[in-house]
Amino acid sequence: MGTDERARTVINVLVFTAAVNVVAWLGRLLGGDPTSVGPGFIVWGIAPVLVAVVMSLITRDWKEFGVRPNFKSNGRFYLLTILCYPVSIAIVLVLGLLTGASGFEEFSPAELIESFLPSLVTFLLFAVFEEVGWRGYLAPKVYSLGMNRYLAHAIVGVIWASWHFPFLRELWAHTSEPLFALIPRFILGTFVFAMVYGEIRIRTGSFWPAVLMHWIGNAIGNTLLSGNAGRGFVTLTPGREFLGSFGVEGVFMIVLFGILGVLLTENRDSAHFSN
Repeated sequence: MGTDERARTVINVLVFTAAVNVVAWLGRLLGGDPTSVGPGFIVWGIAPVLVAVVMSLITRDWKEFGVRPNFKSNGRFYLLTILCYPVSIAIVLVLGLLTGASGFEEFSPAELIESFLPSLVTFLLFAVFEEVGWRGYLAPKVYSLGMNRYLAHAIVGVIWASWHFPFLRELWAHTSEPLFALIPRFILGTFVFAMVYGEIRIRTGSFWPAVLMHWIGNAIGNTLLSGNAGRGFVTLTPGREFLGSFGVEGVFMIVLFGILGVLLTENRDSAHFSN
């Protein structure tokens, strides 16, 4: 990458970051939240895809977007994408029960299915809205700058985390801890998760595995914790939510995704991007 192209890429990343956050905070001002969806929450939700598409139209740069699913020769990465969250959540559930960080409410399989199925459509839409921005537009540009692999993932993770801030308390209502304790671990978690999402994005050349993984993770995790009409199937012990949560701020999830992310990053073929 030449000096001029590198400078343009850096400017595009900075403009994207600023624009996404401006639109996200505008959404906060317009009202609504995850439990009472209003126009503002919708504006916040579409911010990543909106800014990514507008910037790509302006710059006429779609070459690294990763629209094609690229199934051929990437079956193992799609399998990893499908299994990553279910296996991780199952492990965290076991660890939560063993440590007293979580427990189960009484429920029937029918109640679980009744709560899970409607969430599939909602979380698929939000997964597309996010991942077109993060792994379709942002990640390839950051990775192409040729910096240290972990630094590149950290940059994507911090930008990804910053978009959540306008609704962070509402989105993470399952934890009782103050924001000053939650935010640092949340940022660490998004960096760790960005490694896994990013490395699979690099291997496949497509943002669709990230959409699939994000969709599965949100649908399972949110159904278990929030269920239908706010009644969840898994309870987190007050004061220990930071251990048993299925989100990016959960300590057990951070450890599991951290191990996977490091394994993927360290075993990446050097031919993938120039970092």
